[in-house]
Amino acid sequence: MRTPLESVIFHRAAADKEWLRVCSADAHQDSIDLDLPLRDDGLGGMQQVGEVEVVRHYTRLSTLNWDIDRGLYPLGSCTMKHNPRLHEAVAADPAYAAAHPEWPPQFLAQHHCIMRELAQDLAQLSGFEQVSLLPAAGAHGELTAVFMIRAFHLAHGQKDRNVFLIPDSAHGTNPASAAMCGFKCVQVTSGKDGILRLEDIREHLNDRLAAIMITNPNTLGVFEEEFSKIADAVHAAGGLVYMDGANFNAAMGVFQPGRIGADVMHFNLHKTFTTPHGGGGPGSGPIGFNRNLAPFAPASGDPRSIGPVKSWLGQWGMFIRAWVYIKTLGAAGLKEVTEDAILNANYIRKRLEHVLNLPVTTPTLHEVVFNDKNLPNKVITLDLAKRLIDYGFHPPTVYFPIHVQGALMIEPTETESLDELDRFCDAVEAVVAEAATDPAHLKLAPHTTPVSRVDEVKAAKDLDLVFKSTENA
Repeated sequence: MRTPLESVIFHRAAADKEWLRVCSADAHQDSIDLDLPLRDDGLGGMQQVGEVEVVRHYTRLSTLNWDIDRGLYPLGSCTMKHNPRLHEAVAADPAYAAAHPEWPPQFLAQHHCIMRELAQDLAQLSGFEQVSLLPAAGAHGELTAVFMIRAFHLAHGQKDRNVFLIPDSAHGTNPASAAMCGFKCVQVTSGKDGILRLEDIREHLNDRLAAIMITNPNTLGVFEEEFSKIADAVHAAGGLVYMDGANFNAAMGVFQPGRIGADVMHFNLHKTFTTPHGGGGPGSGPIGFNRNLAPFAPASGDPRSIGPVKSWLGQWGMFIRAWVYIKTLGAAGLKEVTEDAILNANYIRKRLEHVLNLPVTTPTLHEVVFNDKNLPNKVITLDLAKRLIDYGFHPPTVYFPIHVQGALMIEPTETESLDELDRFCDAVEAVVAEAATDPAHLKLAPHTTPVSRVDEVKAAKDLDLVFKSTENA
């Protein structure tokens, strides 16, 4: 049964309904300071909606949004995990949450102490010598790292180093960050096993090379086993190595990027360290870096610094949540998080590899990528993903990574129990069975949402942003 379409709040309002009554100024003459200016424009004709209508409207809207508190959120490469309520309670404590830029320094001592400890913990986990907490999101951290790389080369008189190597298994923001800093992006094709080899980049090792950006584990969930070899070769050619840390949930407590050749890496606190994810932020993308890049870090105090990239304390609310998470689990617990995330992803891989096509059979870590190659009756990835909504699951990431045709990317994280993983796998199996018996039903899915299938390409290309009233329609 399809959920009814909720009309916008303006359609529920009317000028002739008196939901809010404002007494005239005359009724309060005795209690009003007459030296203050009084409104004389009134509220006549204002569109009004009653409190009951407002509350019910937004409550109904909230039930249309999927969230991690309602069930599995298997977005591959996005690491949607549970945000523990303990972290939320500590972050909401007025002693921490009410900080103000104008407070005397001694009032912020505990904030700075927590930030120092968080930076030290992130450095220890990642193997980098220093960490800056300032970047405001993952892509912002990535951009900050590229600015630092540019500053490094300019300081060494290498202004002609303008090429960034981007593997096809990297995250999509990598070339965007490099291009925004004026670099030329060159895509490097990884092997059929999903692994980038030294031979794949050897022809690009020259005096134009500024850096290589490698996601590790990559977007297939595969560990880049030649990372150190590639890093050594890039360094020998005068370039630097940026590691995308979006998939650090598969590395935490297991290996340290700063000790295998990476010069700089960003963290996603919202992906790995259970700070809130989505809704437009606030995000947080600290960067770890080694000694060679330290002078160029934001607000480093060195004249070669790229300068501040965020004001005041940065994304303080995210820092304290990540700090509590790390302190709660400790070193052993953080390693267990990684191991459980890898175990969960491989359980899904094993259960579904006989149902969906596995384009790359190389062992994977925290996520697994299937595709629609063997789905019957011209059923495609989008059909399967949309139908999963009717079974009570948010769809996995679709059509990414882009070098896998018809990709379906699944990351369960460590959050999910065995029962929930089985429920999800059972749903996928049921949808694949429907593809064989009733493909037309899948082509119209989802069947339980207010709107079924929309033409997303047309919506993007043919925007209509003008509000049109339907009162008289």
